[in-house]
Formats: sequence, structure tokens, C-alpha cells
Amino acid sequence: MKRVQNLCLSGFLLLCAVCSAIVIFLYPQIQFSSVTDFDEVNYELKESIEWLILGKMQQMDPSYRFIESSDAILEQSVDDASQNSIRESVYLLDNDENFAYRIEWKDQVLSNHFTEDTNSKNALFYGELTYDENGNLKQSGNMDVTEFSFLSLYNFYTLNGIVSELMNDPDQDVKLNPPTNLKVTLFIPKEMKAGGLVYTSVYNDSVWVPFVLLAFVISAFIIGVYLFLVSWKTLAKTQLLKTILSWKAEFNIFFFGTLTILIASICIYIMGVTINDILLPAMVRYGLPAAGVWVNVINFSLFFLSLFFIGIDIYYVKYSLCSGFVRFLKEDTWLGNRIMELYGGIKDLSNYDLDQKIKNLILKGVLLNTALMFLCALFWGWLFVLIYGVVSYIFLLHQAQRIVKEYDKLLVRLDRIAQGDFKVDEQYQTSILPSLQEKLDTVQEDFEEAVKERVRSQNLRTELITNVSHDLKTPLTGIKNYLELLNDPQLSTEDKEEYLVRLNQYTDRLSKLIEDLFEVSKANSGNINLETQNVDIVSLVEQVVVENETMLEKKGLSSVIRKPQEPIICLLDGNKTVRIFENLLSNVAKYALENTRVFVTIEKNQDQVDITIQNISKTPLDFDPQDITERFVRADQSRHEEGSGLGLAIVKSFCEIQNGSFTVQLDGDVFKAIVQFKTI
Repeated sequence: MKRVQNLCLSGFLLLCAVCSAIVIFLYPQIQFSSVTDFDEVNYELKESIEWLILGKMQQMDPSYRFIESSDAILEQSVDDASQNSIRESVYLLDNDENFAYRIEWKDQVLSNHFTEDTNSKNALFYGELTYDENGNLKQSGNMDVTEFSFLSLYNFYTLNGIVSELMNDPDQDVKLNPPTNLKVTLFIPKEMKAGGLVYTSVYNDSVWVPFVLLAFVISAFIIGVYLFLVSWKTLAKTQLLKTILSWKAEFNIFFFGTLTILIASICIYIMGVTINDILLPAMVRYGLPAAGVWVNVINFSLFFLSLFFIGIDIYYVKYSLCSGFVRFLKEDTWLGNRIMELYGGIKDLSNYDLDQKIKNLILKGVLLNTALMFLCALFWGWLFVLIYGVVSYIFLLHQAQRIVKEYDKLLVRLDRIAQGDFKVDEQYQTSILPSLQEKLDTVQEDFEEAVKERVRSQNLRTELITNVSHDLKTPLTGIKNYLELLNDPQLSTEDKEEYLVRLNQYTDRLSKLIEDLFEVSKANSGNINLETQNVDIVSLVEQVVVENETMLEKKGLSSVIRKPQEPIICLLDGNKTVRIFENLLSNVAKYALENTRVFVTIEKNQDQVDITIQNISKTPLDFDPQDITERFVRADQSRHEEGSGLGLAIVKSFCEIQNGSFTVQLDGDVFKAIVQFKTI
């Protein structure tokens, strides 16, 4: 299901990307209508030709300065600042197949795209500019314009802006120095290739507006069709839309509406300056590397974002309609939430708890009632005020009768509790005074749990007496029997030694049983002394496992330790902690399936450490994990294995007195003993 959700969202994003790529690809295909008078050509082309002439003049004559000023610093600053415009214009016109020129100065000639066929017959615009030794201009052809004369700084818009920006004093003497002894031939063909500064300057650029609008409408229509075909429920489960839908509608409408308008406006502007070939020269002017690539990336990104937010807006409209418009107003709008909250509070007074502050509810009710009365009196007159009063009386009477009915049920329930009937009966569950209802449920549940715990404790106590009697009687009987055998005067020396060994084993078993019993009793009573210190629990557990390796190997068991590399420090009693893990490993040796592995895992979780000892049981695990940690309770119900039945009880007691915990988990035939301690 999650895969389908991700595919639907990915399809939406892919569709936005494809539409954006197609629109960017169509930029060069836009056809413009050409102008017939060079004066109507975009002023940027005229000024770019001027910068080209100045740049080529400087290339042929490095000593040439087109600005003269009494302030040498200003003159140099203007020259330096002008180099950006020169580089931009030279780059655009030298790489524009629709523009050819030939520039002659003394014995030097610079030309570009200029061939034998480059003449006035094949030209849409053709001009020859000749500057004499005094810089006076003589023009011929149909490119005769005053700007090429370089006589006025104010006709040179970009240069005028540079000078004005760098001048500290408006009265500073700044004048243009036109080129001299220079002949320039300019050529623009009748048949031009689409794209470039010349093409967009010569041809009418107003067609980009309908192109952009049409691109937006068609792309938005395609996105809308896709979103209406895809299930709104599937998209609603994606993480992106789930987050958006969790916000209130007022915020979404304002945020995404504003963002859509803002991004779309920026996108339309950038598309316009890109199609009109303004953005690319500006980026080249400021020396941005791979400017053409960046122009495409910017246009693609903005169009993609515009379609993305338009798609979100379309989906949100679909969601509000398909999920139920009334439900949408009630649940997804902040205003609807507040109205329904007030209505619900007034309608269901019986559910309103007395331990909460009811001033706000009363105030809201009075304000709402006042507003409704005012509207009735203002627009509909006394008749509607009368109708409103009757409806209000019926509504309040109904609520009062409901409260009385619920109150009677509560009295019945309290009476049954007073008589000792603690059973929860759904028939007497009430909705009046929720906190009191909750307290009554808690009393009944706690009483039932207490009864179960008491029965369980009584059963364990009975089992404890039985087990203690059995476990004490077994070694005592063995001791008595072997003592009687030792009194036989005809007993051989070999038998006597064997009986003494058996007698010693029974004595050790009895001693161990009594010692374990005292340990558990002292731990449970709290009468035990702890010698705590900082202990590296990783090293301690590893040491205990190594020391008990021989015991495990005798049972055909191999240990696997999973531990962190860094030490984990806990404040513990070392001896008591060693006893915990010795008992657990002893328990594993008794009850684990032979020729299996025992896993010891040490993990640090925030401020505690978890030590898990896991093994496969050789017998079915058919007991309660909570019971196994009680005194004299054993997994081996037939009591074939030697032991006091106190091992896990000691583990639990020693863990708890050190502010830790011990739990047992069963997973099929897998037995897990989990010890937890707090870390420092």
C-alpha cells in the first residue's frame, strides 16, 4: 500500500517535471514578427553595438579611452566598470549568427560572420559608420541612428548610469571620447535563425505573454486531470500531504495561496526576460560561469515549483469536496473546530466534568446566546425571538431529563458497590461526571486485581510450604540414611568412603538451601548491606561468563557475547552483581537444550543498560514468566534437577535492591532473562 502511495506522489512530481521541461524546450520555438525600421529595434541591441565598437577599438588601440575626465581616478573607475558591459556585448554579438560586422582601423581589420555575400542586398538592416580623425560620424545604409555618434553621454544609457553611480561631485567634468579614423560595417540578414539578442530585438517580443499564459493553463489542466483521476485517499496517506492536511485550513489557504501567487509571478517574469534574451546577457555580464545552463535551471525550477503549488491547491480543493465539505468545515478549519466545540459543550452538559473550569463554557454560551438573540431581533423581529425561546426551552428540558436519568444510574451503581458487588456492569455505565465515572471504574478494576493477586499469593504460599518441606526433607532423609549405613560394623572401607562423600554432598546441598533462603529473606526485608562502587558492567559480565565456561561446556553449550566496545559504568555492589549472573548461567546450564548456543547481549539504552541472556529450553516452557521469579518456583516441575528453586528469586531481589529490574520473557522455546541497571 505504501508503495502505491509513493508511486502516486512520484507520478505527480514527475508530471510537474515533464511539463516544465517541455515548456523550457519550446522557448526557442517561439516565432516573432520582425520590425521594418531600425529605430524600432530594442534599444539594448543599439547599445550593445556601441559597446562592441568601443570594445573592438580598445582591442586594436590599447591606449584608447572613451571617457575623459579631469579626475584620473574617476576615469579609471568608469573604464573598469564598463568592461562588464563590453564583455557582455562582445560575447552576445560575436556568438550571434544573425549579426555580422567588419571594423577597420588603420591597417588592422576585425570581422565576424562577414563574407562576400554580406551586402545590402541580402540585408534586413545594413549600415556603414565612418569616424574621421576628429571623431565625427558619417553614416550610410538603413541603420542610420544618432546613438552611434557618441556625442552625448545621456544617449548612452548604461554608460550614463555607470558614470552617475561613480561620480562623487555632479559638477565633475566627464565627456565622451569618440573613436577616430574608424570604419564599421554592420549587417543583419533578412533570414534569421531563432534565438539570440539580434533576433529577439528585431522581432516583436509581445508574443511571450500569451505563450507563458497558455503554458501555465495547459500544464495546470494536465496536473489537475491527474490529481482528479488519482484516489484522494491514497495521496492523503503520503507523508507530504499527511503533514499538510494536519494543518488547519485557514493556514493552508493563506500560506499556499500566497506562495502559489508569489512563485508564479516570479516565474512569469523570469520566463519573459529569458524569452526576450535579457536574463542570459545579464548573467554573462556579471561573469557567471555556464550562464546558459543556469538560465535553464532557474526557469525549470520556478516552473516546476509553480506547478507543484498549483497541484497542491487543486488537490486541497478535491480533498475538501471528496472528504465531505461539511465535515471539512467542522474538523479541518479552526473556526469550525471552535464552533463545534462550543456547540458540543452546550449540548452535552452531562459530560462536562465539575473538576474543570466551566467559566469559559458559560461565557461562550452567554455570548453565543446574546448574538443569536441580537440577530433574531435585528433581522426577523419578535416572532423569531419567540420561536428561539421555545426551541431553547425544549432543548434545555431534554438535557435536564438526560442528566436526571444518568444520575439515577449512578446512584444504583454506588448502591451495588456499597453492597460489595464490584463487578463492572455496562448497564450501569454513566456519562455524567466523567472523572467520578473514571474513579469508580478504577476502584472496581483495582479490587478485582487485588482479589486475583490475593488468590495467587495464597497459592504461592501453599506451594512455598510444600516446596520448602520437600527440599529440606530430601537432603535430611539422605543424611539420616547414610548415617544409619555408616553404623554398620561390617561396612567396608571403600563403601564407607563413598557414603561419606554422599553424606558431604547432602550436607552441602542443605547448607546451600538454607543460605539461599536467608539471602532472599534479607533482600526482601531490606536488611542487607550493599558495598557499592563504580563497576564496568561489560567487563564484569564478560568475566562471569568466562569463569562459568567450563560448567556450560559440560552441558554442550557455547556462549556468544554481544557487547559494545566502550565500557558502561554503573553504581553496583560487585559481589551481589556477580551472584546475579552466576545464578542466571547456572539456570541456563540446568535447563538449556544440549549442543546449542547461549547468547549474552549487552546494550546501552539512554540512561540504562540491558543485559539479556537467551537460550533454548530443553523442555516446553508452559509456565507463567512472572511466577518463575518467585521463591521455590522452578521450571522443572518434576524437580529432577538439583537446586533450591531460589536462584531466580535471588536474582530478582539483588536487582531490585540495586535499583534495577529483572524480567523473564518466553518466545516459543526461547527463554530470555533480562537484567536492567541504571548507568552513571
